[in-house]
Amino acid sequence: MRARQLAVSTVAACVLLAAAACGGGAERAAKSSHSTAVSRTYTSRSFATPLTITVPASLGALPVSDTSTFLTWVKSSNKVRFLLPAVVYRPGGSGSPEKPPATYKGYVAFLHDQAGYHANWQDEKPTTVGGRAATLLTGTTNEPMDGSLGCPTAEADPDKDCFGLQPDYELRVVVIDAPSRPLVAWTSIDLTQVQDPSAAVTRFEGMLRTVKFR
Repeated sequence: MRARQLAVSTVAACVLLAAAACGGGAERAAKSSHSTAVSRTYTSRSFATPLTITVPASLGALPVSDTSTFLTWVKSSNKVRFLLPAVVYRPGGSGSPEKPPATYKGYVAFLHDQAGYHANWQDEKPTTVGGRAATLLTGTTNEPMDGSLGCPTAEADPDKDCFGLQPDYELRVVVIDAPSRPLVAWTSIDLTQVQDPSAAVTRFEGMLRTVKFR
């Protein structure tokens, strides 16, 4: 009888140990999978201001564009873009492309000037990105402002290939005093679909905190 009881106890102990081991392994696997799914570090390949950034899974692992002037992630309604403007279109200007401001402060002033041409800037604050001075601000408009942020190439069509404030969209924008020239980045929020833009803004500003310039 004692032998049978000992055998049963031994088997039960082994089952419990195996379950515990399996549970621990599953937990570790889940944590590993979760970590992989949450974010991934990306190192730019062609962008003229080389950088490394941690990208949330909601934007996909790889950018849809990594050129000398344009680095962008687009996945469904989630969009984050980094632009080194080749030219800009000044609201209220001649309608012709102009050279972008050459300095960080000049580019911030360029955005401020757009307030006289339908741009509405709010929630502005100084910050740092990758150890560099930067300014965050939120922009909206009631009129199309094609090219008011800039274009990736001098030949870009301002109506199709350039970027600026647009009706029904809110842009959380950052201007960075990057190592070579002003860098502008933003996330765009479709106000006709998204009731609360805070999640997109939190994701974008979280990405900015991971930027490292090389």
